[in-house]
Amino acid sequence: MTDEKKIEQLLADFYDGDTTPEEEKILAQFFNNHEISEKWHTDRDLFTALYDPARISLPEGLSKRLENVIDRHIKEKTGSKTRKLYLSLLSAAAVAILCIGLFFAVEKPSERDFIADTYTNPEEAAIAAEQALLLVSTKLNKGLTPLAKVKESVNKTNEILNEF
Repeated sequence: MTDEKKIEQLLADFYDGDTTPEEEKILAQFFNNHEISEKWHTDRDLFTALYDPARISLPEGLSKRLENVIDRHIKEKTGSKTRKLYLSLLSAAAVAILCIGLFFAVEKPSERDFIADTYTNPEEAAIAAEQALLLVSTKLNKGLTPLAKVKESVNKTNEILNEF
């Protein structure tokens, strides 16, 4: 195999990431030879840049630009905590408004649901009172069920607020 074919094969292996350190030394020796043909100049520049960082000049202001990017990233991270708190409070407010709206939107019972007669017999009055109290209890329990979710949401919000 000629030297040129060997170098081409080593370069192909190098670009595929399959070279050994010994093969990379062969390439480095080849590219250190200043009398290589022009077709190898691009490969030489790339290889030299990877293995001789002292020859690479950094653009002006790179350090300042990197600092700005890092500062911006830090601000975004701290801003996300504030944003989470804001969203939690907004969620709690939305749930409260929803509950108030549901309270006023619930259908009002009609007059036929109430017992309007007066009773002369105390036993009948006790039975009617018991039925009325059972109706009130059922309606109250039905109205309190959605508030369990609100209570969970408020508890989560309080936990988040206590973290800060």
